[in-house]
Amino acid sequence: MSAEYQVTLEWGLQAVRASTAHVLVIADADRGPEALALEARAPRSALVLGATLVNAAEVARAALDEQERRGERTTIEIVAAGDRWPDGSLRPSTADLLVAGRVVDELAELGIDFHSPACAAACAAATALRGATAALVAAESLARGTAEPR
Repeated sequence: MSAEYQVTLEWGLQAVRASTAHVLVIADADRGPEALALEARAPRSALVLGATLVNAAEVARAALDEQERRGERTTIEIVAAGDRWPDGSLRPSTADLLVAGRVVDELAELGIDFHSPACAAACAAATALRGATAALVAAESLARGTAEPR
């Protein structure tokens, strides 16, 4: 995680292992096994929050509450869970990117807006596609169920 930004966005297990953030947000649209695996490996020193499209506002509020509790600037790392290819490697997920973007947008609404370029891109995607998010998530889920890895 960059010390320059208060909010960062990374992907998968390596990000969780390397995290030094005070708050670790696991962004996973379907709260599947990837999210559970990441949460199980999260540093015990971090407040770990699970984010979906439905609870992004509550997750952002909990991160702000943690900052207020600590009484100082609190680092927040959003880790998009992604999916797995058959070989076990990370397969980024559009749905999880949109969840991360929603959390970034909600944090900005609360005044936590010093975020990384990756956060800005995810937020831009989430806000621009807000009306189409449900359809995109459903389409990706359908495609992943039938698509062969390339």
